[in-house]
Amino acid sequence: MPERRRVLVVVGPTAGHVYPALALAEAWHALDPATDVRFAGALDGPATRLLGARGFRLDPVSGSQLVNVGVAGKLAAVPRVVAGMAQARRLLRAHGSRLVIGLGGYASGAVLLAGRALGARVTIHEANVVPGVANRLLAPVAHRVYLGFAATAPAFSARKRVLTGHPVRADIAALAGERRAAPDRERPARVLVLSSTRGEAFLAARVPALLRDLERRGLVVEALHQTGEVAPGDVAHAYRRHGVKATVAPYLDEIASAYRWADLVIARSGAGTIAEAAAAGVPSLLVPLGDASGDHQAANAAVVAGAGAGLAVRETEWRDEALAARVVALLDGPAWRTASAAARALAMPDAAARIVADCERLMAGRW
Repeated sequence: MPERRRVLVVVGPTAGHVYPALALAEAWHALDPATDVRFAGALDGPATRLLGARGFRLDPVSGSQLVNVGVAGKLAAVPRVVAGMAQARRLLRAHGSRLVIGLGGYASGAVLLAGRALGARVTIHEANVVPGVANRLLAPVAHRVYLGFAATAPAFSARKRVLTGHPVRADIAALAGERRAAPDRERPARVLVLSSTRGEAFLAARVPALLRDLERRGLVVEALHQTGEVAPGDVAHAYRRHGVKATVAPYLDEIASAYRWADLVIARSGAGTIAEAAAAGVPSLLVPLGDASGDHQAANAAVVAGAGAGLAVRETEWRDEALAARVVALLDGPAWRTASAAARALAMPDAAARIVADCERLMAGRW
């Protein structure tokens, strides 16, 4: 009888790290419901809440930022990293994990290095076009490097890299098989606005006025706005002040339904949002975070815009009237259909299954 599969997934501090981890757990359980998937990471983000809501727990592993900090910061980080490696070794031994998958975050290094020292297979997933510092440093010890974007390939060894796409949950992946209808003037254009983990003061402040300008150009719109940490009452008031119909909530539980409803997504250009919108076939207006490490969100957005799947605009380049003209043109029927098809062409909705299948090959006879 084959050994039970035991997999440890290391997550980072944002929802963008947790959702692909949940997608991988779904894919493992679809292959074998008895698979024991555990999660590890630092406790300083929403991971504990998001995993707990789905019946999982987060095992704590200490970590600390080693880049973009001064000498004092690096020295202060050393004991936390050492403690994290000790925690990781205890966790790996207790769980019996033979496979470790790193999805980013400060704890990844400690867990992957501990896993390698204990003889486990270790893999990483690079979600962004511009690789993160941690993944660049960990790539030499990883057995596989899974890529979310084809454009990332030159950064990693051809022997280790595998293009898989970015894992999305099954309900979102299922959208890739659904037919979409282009917006028309018989109903309002539907705009989905998504916040990142830390909230979106910029989008909350600027999108209501942008949608007002769409209506001034004769395009009736309605919005569904997820505010994150920004007070939803303030955002709802802004929409009312500009005369735009909007539903505002701090969090959207049925995100697949929201993508199905939307004609346009306005969001930051995190890899997860891009992968989800692509699977849904929804064109996007992407606004990269200006302080994202390595300006990686701008590179992500450039791939989408370059493929014709949406628009990209930096915060410093946002001009309501000029941008409104571009959005109205995008939401025109033929242009929208072209952008929707381009988004679908970027999609790899089976990314989680691809990663699991490759891990099975990597783990042959090793469980």
